[in-house]
Amino acid sequence: MYTGDAYALDGNALAYREAHYLMDDEHLVVYSCADGRPFARKTIRELGDAQAPDFDMRDARWGYREGVRGRGGSREVYVQRSPELAEKSAPLALPADGVIDAGFDAYVHRHWDALARGNTLRFKFLVPSKRTFYAFDLSRVDSASTATQLTLRLALGAWYAFLAPHIDVTYDRTTQRLLRFTGMSNIRDEKLKNLDVRIEFARAPVPASDTQVAAARNAALVASCAQAGS
Repeated sequence: MYTGDAYALDGNALAYREAHYLMDDEHLVVYSCADGRPFARKTIRELGDAQAPDFDMRDARWGYREGVRGRGGSREVYVQRSPELAEKSAPLALPADGVIDAGFDAYVHRHWDALARGNTLRFKFLVPSKRTFYAFDLSRVDSASTATQLTLRLALGAWYAFLAPHIDVTYDRTTQRLLRFTGMSNIRDEKLKNLDVRIEFARAPVPASDTQVAAARNAALVASCAQAGS
């Protein structure tokens, strides 16, 4: 398992923490308030393709859900913005080199040499809230890369890209471990707007016990990060 601390870009305050548990065919993520209470959980299952896994994301604060699932021999993408609103879903047709959620990390590792050389790669990335894939470009950021770290920028690959913010990710060149994420997070505020954060993955992965994994999987999620009386 490994952890990340997410800081708000508009003030550098700790926004939330995330803990990742990596198993053979499952990746479990628990998102916690700054005080450690969990409020969201995501389960990712590779199902034979690490680049395009199924996943289910739930945020107990707003009742927001999104993900990709198999159904009747096919797959579909779904989103539910609140418990009061109906779930919306659409059939999922995976394009060539399509990427889903945490499959982005697998895509980077598969294309590491080309990205490290400075090649710009274009692929389709799923935006669950829109229930469709969009073309994105991924390229090296020379001004932020060093001899020991490789920084890549993910940006919409279309004429309207200037309207959308980019995401920068920094990896260790030797281990290919993710060190930093800067940009639009999958965690949302009360208006369901994605938070802009900097996530620092300062510590290398460490072994986790079955007890720790079970606790992460079953922990009750809180409906608010605000403490009672605050």
